[in-house]
Amino acid sequence: MSLKEIFCQDKAIGILQRAYAADKLAHAYLFVGPDGVGKFKTAQEWAKMLLCNDKIEQQRPEGVFYDSCGNCRSCEVFEGGAHPDFNHIYKELVEFTKTGKGKTPLDLPIDVIREFIIDKVAGRPQMSSATVYVVREAERLNQSSQNALLKVLEEPPKYCFIIMICSRLENMLPTTQSRCQIIRFGPVDAEKIVEQLTRSGVAAGEAKYWAAFSDGSLGTALAWAGLELKDKSCYQIKTELVSRFADYELPDALDFAEWLGQSAKKISDAWTEKQSNVSKKDINRRTQTGLIRMIIAALDDAMKMHLGNDAAFVNSDQVSKIEKVGKKFDAEDLAEKIGKAYENMQWVQRSVNERLVFEELLLNYAGCGKIISS
Repeated sequence: MSLKEIFCQDKAIGILQRAYAADKLAHAYLFVGPDGVGKFKTAQEWAKMLLCNDKIEQQRPEGVFYDSCGNCRSCEVFEGGAHPDFNHIYKELVEFTKTGKGKTPLDLPIDVIREFIIDKVAGRPQMSSATVYVVREAERLNQSSQNALLKVLEEPPKYCFIIMICSRLENMLPTTQSRCQIIRFGPVDAEKIVEQLTRSGVAAGEAKYWAAFSDGSLGTALAWAGLELKDKSCYQIKTELVSRFADYELPDALDFAEWLGQSAKKISDAWTEKQSNVSKKDINRRTQTGLIRMIIAALDDAMKMHLGNDAAFVNSDQVSKIEKVGKKFDAEDLAEKIGKAYENMQWVQRSVNERLVFEELLLNYAGCGKIISS
């Protein structure tokens, strides 16, 4: 892959290209935007271009477009995942720090920042004219980690570039933000996501659902659509979930919650097998949040139906089921239940017991839930 193949982020890449052409690149960047819209992929391909020994210069109406050649030794080693001048920093590296063996990180700890950036940043490039550090999930940098990084961000070696990938800018300290150039990434157009999914073999109806479900996140759509479970696909689970939800009555709460838990386990197991370097807790949170978002989408569709906005349905493949949900509550009730479901989603982030989260969500939907302190 190369920069020219990055999907729907022309504005962000254009800012970088103009700065490079004018020899005014910043040495510290914050790539900010929703998860799955191409921030990390852009950072990778930009790093590959910076490290390339035979850069391509393509003339375009808006100016010169610089890209990696893909053929030099630097590009070959980069594609092989072993470039000595490219450093991917992520929280699971804590396992390889002096005192981190066996730890399951929830944030990006200071030990990782010290050992994999601060202690290494003075080292000169080995294969290229630059070194690049890409920090994934920078919103997980705690205050100590960010403070430790400040001097490096303010005065990095002239050959060093640091790119921090961030989905929640409010988690970054003002002192961190002030030392970085912020590049914003927007959501990907739904039609482009459908196009990409169908090109990869996803059926049109399913592709349309994942495009709407992902809220402009191509990465999210690809991840859910491409996940291989042992007995059924995520799309089949979603279809059964919406059907169960439409027919759900209060006596079904415990059975439905148990089914949600079983489905969550199947999805989490598939993701664990696919992404062995991601912590189990993060995978479980992602799965539980995704299932709750499927329920929220059904509630939201039912509310849209009351408001006459059915053209924007997420579940356009299950309209009859959405009609059934809509007949149970008016728009105001549905809005309240959506709000409660978002509260349950916050419980997931606070590691509340999975079964309790699902049971509480379903009891609230039936109108008898009671929010408890967590």
